[in-house]
Amino acid sequence: MPAPAGARSPDVVPASIAAAITFVTVALYIALIVSQGEGDVAGVVVIAIYLAGLGACALAGAVRTRSDRVIPLGIATGGLIGAAVVSLFSIGLLLLVAGVFGLVAWIRAGMGASRSDQLVGGIGGVVAALGFLAVARLF
Repeated sequence: MPAPAGARSPDVVPASIAAAITFVTVALYIALIVSQGEGDVAGVVVIAIYLAGLGACALAGAVRTRSDRVIPLGIATGGLIGAAVVSLFSIGLLLLVAGVFGLVAWIRAGMGASRSDQLVGGIGGVVAALGFLAVARLF
């Protein structure tokens, strides 16, 4: 039975929380690095932009109404959990919490998505996690 028009999807709240935690984490990361007087500004900017992009993916998954929202949610989830593992001793715990909220939203959104959208979201998540690992190794 389809949801009534204007009904909110059950994945909106966890996706919105994932996006909010990610954006707050980016701000805290920048504040932490600035307070330490870090000299490598380029690395900080690239990592902050990457994380903000993951937050934007979570937000896109929250505001989209079509079933293909599982794709940006998969990218956000994989990227956030991957980034959390790499940065566990600094901002990783916040990213892990955001990743768990993203995972909940991704699973809920996946229930109404096509197999191809689910697959693309999963592959996007793996690519996002590996992409963060590559970026982190560069800086």
